[in-house]
Amino acid sequence: MTEYIDWQTIRNALIFLGISVVISTSLIMGTFMFLDRIKGQHDIQERYLGNIRTQYQRLDEEIATIDTYLPHFQRFVQIGLIGKEHRLTWLEALRNAAERIGFPELHYNISSREPHVPDFPVEDGPYRIYASEMQLTTGLLHEGDLFSLLEELDRHAVGIYHVVHCKLRRVGWGFSHALARAPNQANLHCECTLRWYTLEKRANNRSCETASCVP
Repeated sequence: MTEYIDWQTIRNALIFLGISVVISTSLIMGTFMFLDRIKGQHDIQERYLGNIRTQYQRLDEEIATIDTYLPHFQRFVQIGLIGKEHRLTWLEALRNAAERIGFPELHYNISSREPHVPDFPVEDGPYRIYASEMQLTTGLLHEGDLFSLLEELDRHAVGIYHVVHCKLRRVGWGFSHALARAPNQANLHCECTLRWYTLEKRANNRSCETASCVP
């Protein structure tokens, strides 16, 4: 007995199966492509967030640096180390010292401000070191007057200085001279050189491009 085979039904089933396989494969490939695209976007967002975190961390560090060093910077400005020279306060301090201490004579000369190169390595960052030399010539009644003069400068002159050198020379030494001298006549002739320092920001500063450098 011959068994009847319905080829039409089988063909339709195979066609349906093939279509189902194609559709399933397309869906699977589409899903993988979608997931891959989502993963790529996720990686991009992660990198973006990582950069944001890094920037915020750097910003926090810069803010902490500013909070730490800004008071020092403001103090340096206040005492005259950073910025322009306060020569008027120097001269006023000298005149007041001469009047208060009673110098027989006091002469001074201040050079122009020039760039200064220290004898030792200094990392001055965005600033340049300048110096002005003050030549002092005065008569002293005794050695203590010199220290009194420097104390007056320390208290009233705005700026940072150091004494480069001082030379003292006794005037008119002798018993006969001591009898003939006036009460306010100088016993010592003093010559001193003082060097005043300031820091000025460089005109074209490229070494400080972040907020971590206090302006």
